[in-house]
Amino acid sequence: MIKKTFGLLLIFLLSYFGNSFCQSNDSIKFYSLSTIVVTATKFGMDPKYSPNRIEIINIKKIENSNGNRLADILNNSSSVFIKSYGPTPSLKTISLNGLGAEHTLILLNGVKINSFQNGVVDLSLIPIENIERIEIANNGISSIYGSEAVGGIVNIITNFNNKIGPEKNFSLKGNFGYGSFNTSRFGLSLDNRFQNISVGVYYNNEKSDGNFEYYFDSDFGQALKKRENAAYNLYDLGINSQLFFDNSRILNIYSAYSYQNKQVPGIETGTPPSRTNQKDRNWNNIISFENIFSENLVFKTNLSFQNNLMNYGIQPVINSYYKNIVTSFSPELQIKFSDFDLITGYSFIHAFLKSNEVEAKSKRNQHAIFFSGSNSVFNNLKFFSSVRIDHFSDLRRNALTSRIGLNFKPFEKIDLNIRANAGNNFRAPTFNDLYWKESGNPNLKPEHSFNIEAGLVSSIAFLIPVQIEFNFTYINAKDKIVWIPQRNLLWSPINIASSESRNFLLNFVYSQQLSEQLELELTSGINFINSKKTNESFQGDPTKNKYLPYLPLESIKLGLMIDYKNLGINLFYTHTGKRFSDFENKKPMGTFNILDGNLTFNTSLWEIKSTLKFEVNNITNTNYQTISGYPMPLRNFFLTLSINY
Repeated sequence: MIKKTFGLLLIFLLSYFGNSFCQSNDSIKFYSLSTIVVTATKFGMDPKYSPNRIEIINIKKIENSNGNRLADILNNSSSVFIKSYGPTPSLKTISLNGLGAEHTLILLNGVKINSFQNGVVDLSLIPIENIERIEIANNGISSIYGSEAVGGIVNIITNFNNKIGPEKNFSLKGNFGYGSFNTSRFGLSLDNRFQNISVGVYYNNEKSDGNFEYYFDSDFGQALKKRENAAYNLYDLGINSQLFFDNSRILNIYSAYSYQNKQVPGIETGTPPSRTNQKDRNWNNIISFENIFSENLVFKTNLSFQNNLMNYGIQPVINSYYKNIVTSFSPELQIKFSDFDLITGYSFIHAFLKSNEVEAKSKRNQHAIFFSGSNSVFNNLKFFSSVRIDHFSDLRRNALTSRIGLNFKPFEKIDLNIRANAGNNFRAPTFNDLYWKESGNPNLKPEHSFNIEAGLVSSIAFLIPVQIEFNFTYINAKDKIVWIPQRNLLWSPINIASSESRNFLLNFVYSQQLSEQLELELTSGINFINSKKTNESFQGDPTKNKYLPYLPLESIKLGLMIDYKNLGINLFYTHTGKRFSDFENKKPMGTFNILDGNLTFNTSLWEIKSTLKFEVNNITNTNYQTISGYPMPLRNFFLTLSINY
């Protein structure tokens, strides 16, 4: 392992010093790349020219949203459904295109953070501090990113200064907040840039009693209760730093540590919950280097290390621990020609899991190589293609994936782009699937899918400026891994399930600066999800051709942002349609409508800017659940004062 690490560092250093030896200081040329990075292709471009739908959540939308965790921000997207087991910091996972969280790839600055233990990411573990933007890529892209990229990709991009500046730039920001359930929050961030070095540091702490009110349906009717054993204490600490050797060579260093100590009340049954506690300690580190040899040749590489530990206990009978260690290395080379762009890269991941619940052989070395190209046939027609092969040491299997796509602008003077793509994707079995003690199945093979997407995006300036998007996605997934009971009365995973998803998404965005002091933005989206199980687990299986649990058949998201002088008003409406909590679709869950919002007031005195933000969640005091047995809070409030120097 020491030799491998030394070799990776050697390649990293050679890519820097090699360029230094090749040209003198006098001959160095400065180049800059587009700041728009599209996750789907790795090429810098406007999202409307991508072969698949890309949604970008910028810093303004992040700051205008309620909440301070990644799940709170993603929940406002019309293409996203968040499976929530309660308020912060309860487990929150994502669903895209009618598939599970294990079929959605989560990236942090382009680096995979899905757990090798179970394939998912708990979105409540990720704070929004230091996030510059979020990219949501629709449909599967395993041909570039490998496992888990079946239903879509979420790429979290942190705040880096991308320019050299001779002037110093120092800022200090503090925020203090208090709200319902005795919830308090404190945060502090510092950014400093001088000459060729940029450093940003943030810290925040949040704690709460978690005893929110909700209604429980009993045999005697609805009873108003308070959630018990739901207190928590959260800490987040992170650093972003950059070293500019010159405008063509940049070294980025990112390190973030998150600690959560929380009680987990579990399913509401009407009786007091058990004394359950969970501690999460997540440490993510990413070193990335970019060398722009010329406008046509760019080298990038990432070196990352993740150390994530979870302790889960139910006193006095259960005490489980899971320690996930992941190291990865991924160099890439981008070559630009007159009408053809090519990106090729190699990826190495070493992952292992230590736990008292899984076998000691839970280790994996994963090697992959990919090629991704785009070709401009005409000025208004562009083709995309990509291919990737992965090898898994523990599975002793390879996975070959490919994808083709296009983007066509049929009219020169009409803002209309038609896009489409098709390809195969996969998900590798997790350590839990393979090595769970007495139940794991080491003979599992990867899940695979065939995906098709087609859609259009257009901007219309007739009467009012509106952007319209329509998207259709089809996913045929096979060899899906499900746990079923065996003759020994234990549950074990097998490759038996299959499903089909047909999803329609219609999106409208109206955004306009009405005057120097008034800005208005209205977003609306409706998502129809038709995701069904298509296999029989046994003869006469009643779950065949039934909707997958918890996924709404339709959802509507509306957002309103008004900025007038120093005042801001933001409203977010969500309609969640009919769902089922079981595979036989015999237990329907009621529809619900949620309205959240906030008011902000900004003031400025000398060089000090302050913002007062008052958030109200569940304004209509709706009684609802997204997962059966896990109540959500009734109306609640939070007030935050931010001071920026």
